[in-house]
Amino acid sequence: MTDTTDDIAEEISFQSFDDDCRLLGNLLNDILHREVGTTFVDKLERIRVLAQSACNMRQAGIVNMAELLEKQLASELSKMTLQEAFTLARAFSHYLTMMGIAETHHRVRKGGNMAQISKSCDDVFNQLVQGGVSPDDLYNTVCKQEVEIVLTAHPTQINRRTLQYKHIRIAHLLDYNDRPDLSPEDREMLIEDLVLLLSCIFTRGLSV
Repeated sequence: MTDTTDDIAEEISFQSFDDDCRLLGNLLNDILHREVGTTFVDKLERIRVLAQSACNMRQAGIVNMAELLEKQLASELSKMTLQEAFTLARAFSHYLTMMGIAETHHRVRKGGNMAQISKSCDDVFNQLVQGGVSPDDLYNTVCKQEVEIVLTAHPTQINRRTLQYKHIRIAHLLDYNDRPDLSPEDREMLIEDLVLLLSCIFTRGLSV
């Protein structure tokens, strides 16, 4: 049985993560309302709820209800135009990316620095051996791994680099937001910077 103090500690440890997710999610939601309108945002939320509910039903073993929700979801998606589907995909993609940035920042926050989070191959191999994997099995498995070179020349490659810069900037702003000495004016400027970055990220591909 889990101790109550463990539950409290777990809740506290994830509070900042939840705050970051809520902050980025709310800002992105405001941008969506401004850029694509309330009607589309409502449709996006309806699709999200249907997808999440269907997933939850399947995990709970309630297959009939899951299939019903999936049919409703398919019906909603089939009614969308190509442009709406494109915008929907972009919205979900950016939302998941923001949650990923918040999660990475939370791990850095808990670990203190990336060096503690990023494990080398030696660290991983030692953990596997200590966990009961024989050195011979580990060696044979690693030797069977295949690495293939893939050469691409995608026209959006340069855009991807600028997008990565914006993602890094957002992570830095989340880190700055953790400062206890942040004044109301500083926080207001921080929010403005986040809104600007999120707006640039989302609106960049609307005309594609």
